[in-house]
Amino acid sequence: MNKRIGIIGGTFNPIHIAHLIIAETFFYQLQLDKCFFVPTYISPFKINNTNDLVAIEHRLEMLKISINENKKFEIDTYEIDKEEISYTINTIEYFKSRFPKDELFLLIGDDQAIYFDKWKDWTKIIEKVQLCIAKRKFDLKDRDREKINNTLSSKNKSPIWLDNPIIEISSESIRERIRNNKPIKYLVTKEVEKYIINNKLYLT
Repeated sequence: MNKRIGIIGGTFNPIHIAHLIIAETFFYQLQLDKCFFVPTYISPFKINNTNDLVAIEHRLEMLKISINENKKFEIDTYEIDKEEISYTINTIEYFKSRFPKDELFLLIGDDQAIYFDKWKDWTKIIEKVQLCIAKRKFDLKDRDREKINNTLSSKNKSPIWLDNPIIEISSESIRERIRNNKPIKYLVTKEVEKYIINNKLYLT
């Protein structure tokens, strides 16, 4: 029987509660058999904005300690093992070779979906996977959602929108709070909070 494989990419700098809640929604709504977190080495959209990017060893460890008790979730280090700019099309082709008989589901945020047609080989991506979109923005207009659906539909396949709660947490805001000596309790898991403090991450 074919399996349903979920893929969630990102810098996870750091991984936070909203990431985990969206991943849980993704898993159950799409009835996945396994959901993979795929941390990027360097995003092509953040080449000139890596000042806040902590070492991949830290990002990977925070990801591990966030999901280590959840057997539904797994980490794939394909992108960081390559140690080069991470293009999603390459990752999808890798998962296609790893799971040749299974169905792939790629999750992105609506903030990414708006400019998804700027991604490398984006038309090939939506042909090879079922694209899924998590709600991130409170103020996403109906016309923007309609434009996303029209642009990112392939043949008889349209994006699937997650029925997830919209949680206004971002990695950027967490880093900013740390720099300003503000608490991050409940924004990340307590293990990640402890790891950040012990390793003095994001202070500058």
